[in-house]
Amino acid sequence: MQQDTHLIKPHGQKLALIIIILGITMFMVSYLGDPAFMFKNFWIGFIYQWLLPIALGVYAINGARKANGGFITYKTALGVSALGLILGTAVVVLFNALMYNVIDTDFKALMEEETLQFTYDILEKFGADDAQVEKAIAELEQRDSFGMMSQFKGLTIVSVFYLVLSLVLAAIMKKDEPVL
Repeated sequence: MQQDTHLIKPHGQKLALIIIILGITMFMVSYLGDPAFMFKNFWIGFIYQWLLPIALGVYAINGARKANGGFITYKTALGVSALGLILGTAVVVLFNALMYNVIDTDFKALMEEETLQFTYDILEKFGADDAQVEKAIAELEQRDSFGMMSQFKGLTIVSVFYLVLSLVLAAIMKKDEPVL
């Protein structure tokens, strides 16, 4: 157990720090630069939200494995990945929620408008009829997509995904020491 904690804590924290830096950077690009950045470049969001966590989870587990002489238990690999991904994401979501709902509510309103415009453009592009577009926009207008509850609901969903991802990565990357 001591060995597990000795590996999980520093490597999980390093992963969390990477996630925090990337997440806050992504927010600041929209905040200080172009609020529509993530909508214009939605593929960056896809990479950031879905592919990068896989690569970073592998990176963190591999770092812990190297620090342990090339071996890592399933439990330790799971701890490193889950701790880093979920803790880092929780901090980023808290930062975003505070920015949108406490510090700069005008930016929240701007992002809600960007979301509506992006949704409208996508539906038009894919040939949705006017009734479908109006219904989708009306539903979006009723939501508080950037509100505290929406942010933490999103965190819950992403945390479940990251836990499942961590379970899979740990199973793939574990390497037990040979019993002599």
